[in-house]
Amino acid sequence: MPDQSAAVHTEGIWKIFKQEAEEVRAVRDVTLTFAPGEFTALAGPSGSGKTTLLNLIGGLTRPTRGRIWVAGQDVSQMSSQELAQFRLENVGFVFQAYNLLPVLTALENAEFPMLLRGVPANERARRVGELFERTGMTGLEDRRPGKLSGGQQQRVAVVRAVASNPALVLADEPTANLDTAASEALLDMMLEFNQELGVTFIFATHDEHVMERSRRVVRMVDGAIDSDETRS
Repeated sequence: MPDQSAAVHTEGIWKIFKQEAEEVRAVRDVTLTFAPGEFTALAGPSGSGKTTLLNLIGGLTRPTRGRIWVAGQDVSQMSSQELAQFRLENVGFVFQAYNLLPVLTALENAEFPMLLRGVPANERARRVGELFERTGMTGLEDRRPGKLSGGQQQRVAVVRAVASNPALVLADEPTANLDTAASEALLDMMLEFNQELGVTFIFATHDEHVMERSRRVVRMVDGAIDSDETRS
């Protein structure tokens, strides 16, 4: 049994995909522990397994072998319904493509996970209002995603991820579609949330700026851990 205080613990996890007659070992025998409040980058080239590992931790896909604990709960043993509820209550996601709903406003997108959780409207508005103010999004609440820049859309995605006070935020290449200035602003914002709110962040990235900001960098090659370095 892993340390129950760990934010995430993976034990010998494998993910094997079938492609026609071949097997693709996307993640190979990965054992890792992430402490609460970490700001960690999973680094590596395309095809190294970092996004697959992130999806396994978030319960978006299941391991072929091995077990995964998030916030002390064994997500690898949960049913699909239990996983969906667990993700809603415990995990925030930030995707490369933003994944905002085009028919909703910025405010409605940011509130959406809390709406699904049954958080009262006044509390949703309070939390998102505070986070929009902190992220320079005040005045843009009624704009739909198509009327926002890429950096603004990704700020909405980050606010959506943290507004529910999750134990963990998983970010898949969050800066990939942003210019340098927007990327730096987004990283500053996420680091601020990490330090002030204690939210654990794990990134899948090949962006050197993300790695420079991260206190721990886990490098992956061909689905396996190549190195694991923590800065003092």
